[in-house]
Amino acid sequence: MTKRFPIVSADVFAKTNVGTVEQRQKLLDEAWAAFMANDSEMSFSNRGCWRSYFKYTDLSWFMDELKTLVNEAGMHYQSMDPIYKEKTTHFLAPEIKYWTNINKPGSRNTLHDHKLYHYVAVYYLQGTGTGDIVFSNPNNVLEGCNPYAPFVSPMSFSPNDGDLFLWPAWLPHETEVNTSNRHRINIAINIRFTAPGNFDY
Repeated sequence: MTKRFPIVSADVFAKTNVGTVEQRQKLLDEAWAAFMANDSEMSFSNRGCWRSYFKYTDLSWFMDELKTLVNEAGMHYQSMDPIYKEKTTHFLAPEIKYWTNINKPGSRNTLHDHKLYHYVAVYYLQGTGTGDIVFSNPNNVLEGCNPYAPFVSPMSFSPNDGDLFLWPAWLPHETEVNTSNRHRINIAINIRFTAPGNFDY
């Protein structure tokens, strides 16, 4: 019998229709209000993308959904990676930092990663038809791998309103040009765990 030993894995975890239409609309209204007030605290962005750390009045329902997905991802990787399981046994509750992106038509977000964190997520308040999110193997960003090797081609997903995606933060990703007449509006999230004591992973 052939044995299989997982060495590298980077999965995208996705949930659809997160939140009710009314809950999403409330967040959209708050995002637009902050945008119109130019409530921006972030000095870096892609051209045509407004972003801000402003706080929503109620994200408790969303945070519950997000933490459930983070827990699902953690259990998945613990089942595959015994060293990861040993390290994360003592993790404290995740530290979650979020901001809002509003991409106007014609804009995009260039290839990047968030590798100082453990996971990254994005929640699409308005995403249908506004451009795919694309993931790349970090070992093949310069396309130096054999094109017929497994998992060397970029993988893309077409987000819809209410979609939530989560993945390991070291995975490079980008968004395609928004060719629609809608703004792409999402909440981006960095997730980091710390261990008790004077060390963290």
